[in-house]
Amino acid sequence: MNNDPPSTPALYDPKRWSVWMLLANTLGVVLIQSTQNAVFFILAVLARKRFGAGDWQTVFVTAAPTVLFVTGIFWNDVFRRVRLGRYLWIFWLVTCAPLCLAPFIQNYWHMLAIHLVVCIGIAGYHPAAGELLKHLYPDVSRGRIFSLLSGSNMLFNAAGGYAIGVFLDKSPDAFRWYMPLAAILQGVGILIFWLLAHRSGLVRDRVLAIRDASAGWIASAIAPIGHMRQVLREDRVFYRYEAAYMTYGVGWMICFALLPLILTNKLHLDYEAVARSTHVAYLLALVAALFPCGLMMDRLGAARTSGISFIALMFYPIGLMLARDATEMAIVSAIYGLAHSGTHLGWTLGPVSLAPTPAKVPQYVAIHATLVGLRGAVFQGVGVALYTMTKSFIWPLVFAAIAFAWAAWQMMGLSNQLAGRIRETAPKAVPAGESDPSAEDALVERG
Repeated sequence: MNNDPPSTPALYDPKRWSVWMLLANTLGVVLIQSTQNAVFFILAVLARKRFGAGDWQTVFVTAAPTVLFVTGIFWNDVFRRVRLGRYLWIFWLVTCAPLCLAPFIQNYWHMLAIHLVVCIGIAGYHPAAGELLKHLYPDVSRGRIFSLLSGSNMLFNAAGGYAIGVFLDKSPDAFRWYMPLAAILQGVGILIFWLLAHRSGLVRDRVLAIRDASAGWIASAIAPIGHMRQVLREDRVFYRYEAAYMTYGVGWMICFALLPLILTNKLHLDYEAVARSTHVAYLLALVAALFPCGLMMDRLGAARTSGISFIALMFYPIGLMLARDATEMAIVSAIYGLAHSGTHLGWTLGPVSLAPTPAKVPQYVAIHATLVGLRGAVFQGVGVALYTMTKSFIWPLVFAAIAFAWAAWQMMGLSNQLAGRIRETAPKAVPAGESDPSAEDALVERG
């Protein structure tokens, strides 16, 4: 007779909680991520149209999310050391609560200060979301579950972003109420995450794991960065993958920094047109392409799929040069969404698949995220500097197209080297506490 105490039932058990658990998880992701991204996407345009931000001031807004994404290594370490409820509370205080100060914003610098604090916290979402995803679902279904969560998040992100554009057209001060509302909705999503974790036994399991956490906060947090040079020197395959993504990032950062300037200085679009022709068109096309692109990645691998995506992305800066109105910009954004789907998946699955052992995955992803911050800090400024010097969008956008082409050449060369290797195939699971491709919203969107 088995006298062992009954274990906490898994939430993916189809006879018990699978339906409500999946709905609750989807609702939590949507409330946290889609509201955050909907607020973020139009912030640079809001800074220019409402507060008169100049070209360089706009760069501070667009660069902050990518540059401060490097804080992910510190969030990962905090996640290892504190209870989940406390971690989620800290995350809300840093990432969401500052939005409640929106009614008091009087100028650009007030807005920027709030934005910078929020950006410090955005990377803190991924450890908790990744741990929950791993705990709730079995390996065989986790990929499909993530696709559903990601697709739902993007669709609500598109709807929320469009609504914000309409609100701002009706009242330029609408941000004073929709930002605090977003903070409240994010708090509800965080509460849902905690309830799911508590009901599934994750909270209890983490208490036991925290007791075994090693000492040395700062040392353990910066260890992946301290060893970055050694890893890149010893693993030449990973070095070449990161080199290709760094080159791709040059093009992406230039386009990302110039887009608010194009929408205001060149096309003179209102808020609703900005949302419809960029955010909504891009996300709908990206969602439509995710599943086919996932199948292609399963067949071709992360490197070759990313290389094909880089080739297609060459047409994005060309489209930005040629777009003359909101309709043409929407077409360009849709093409961008289709082309970007491969990069969206390869951004996370590449470092995970190239890590030689599961234990190395956190370090590889930390290096990858750190390099995102580096190229965000440098190349957005390069794009705006070229525009400022030449008084034309053509030269920086040509530079971006060349960067995409060069990145494609680098990645396709690496793919040929990896042909036939087992390591090229993405693993089925992401280790607990590590960044999953949720994001990026965000963050995959963050180049």
